[in-house]
Amino acid sequence: MPLIIRAGRSARQQIASEGWHAEAFSTLVGASGGPKWLVLSRMDRALAEWLLPGRTAPLDLLGSSIGSFRHAALSLEDPGAAIARLERAYVEQRYDGPERPSQADVSAATARIIAEALGANGEAELLRNRLLRNHVVTARWRLGRTGAGLAFRLALGASALANALSRRSLGAFFERVVFAPEEGGIRFVSLGAARSELSGSNLQPALLASGSIPLLMEGVQDPQSAPAGLYLDGGILDYHFDFRFCTAPGLILYPHFFDRITPGWFDKPLRYRKPSLADLDKVVMVSPSPEFVRSLPGGKVPDRADFEELSTDARQKRWWEVIERCGELEAAIRELWAGERTLVIRPFEG
Repeated sequence: MPLIIRAGRSARQQIASEGWHAEAFSTLVGASGGPKWLVLSRMDRALAEWLLPGRTAPLDLLGSSIGSFRHAALSLEDPGAAIARLERAYVEQRYDGPERPSQADVSAATARIIAEALGANGEAELLRNRLLRNHVVTARWRLGRTGAGLAFRLALGASALANALSRRSLGAFFERVVFAPEEGGIRFVSLGAARSELSGSNLQPALLASGSIPLLMEGVQDPQSAPAGLYLDGGILDYHFDFRFCTAPGLILYPHFFDRITPGWFDKPLRYRKPSLADLDKVVMVSPSPEFVRSLPGGKVPDRADFEELSTDARQKRWWEVIERCGELEAAIRELWAGERTLVIRPFEG
């Protein structure tokens, strides 16, 4: 089996009682992770065909960084075509030249990826979709208006050190700002959140801000209808999420790159920091198994190191090969939802 499925206690009990059906889920979560999303792109296509057609209850989509890009694609009238556009634009991004690309170069390339994924009418389609309610997570920098220079690097380092002592301390450096429709049903418990209503004037800036990796990209200044300031990658606070938020009644579906959850960007070296079992009570996480990941080209999930370690042509070739191989994940999830495979659900590890 190329997939691992984990679920919290209440989620396991509900699935055992009611079975595996789309209307059981009220929330879909998408993590940060840059190129790692490529192992999920084929699964996202299956997800669109299973989770969305015939749906009557609203589904809240909560995403940071590439997770918010994926959810934007899912929210369009033809999600399969939008996912394919996002796939192509993401894989085929190029940074030719002997020197490292500037922050402006990477920001411009990411803005193009978002625009290509949305297509000609994507903004309007997403904003009028009242069944899928996008929540785009960003991190507003509290200590200035620039994401470059020595002062910013030192302050960013200080925030990482403070986070090692307490995740709550990140609130002194960053404010979580969530761009969402007014009726969106997600409310954060940890660190709180300011809210700004998604509109045609801030949708693409919000998506760009959500994916604006510090030191690699410029960030977004003063998106409309939101507190003034510099907006950076939502993954700083919510890399894989700590799941300390309130949702509408129902289960939380979490397609993920790994069989582990790292709450914030600075928690990557802190292996002990992970969500509590209580906060994962309603979560169902679907991820590729470690054995499947080891069988992929390169023996790993794609990541940003591929930009440094591979030529552009070699990177693109490998990423397309990974996407093709992950058709096995798509087939497995389709078989599970159709009842053609035995559903084995593991508990989360404490």
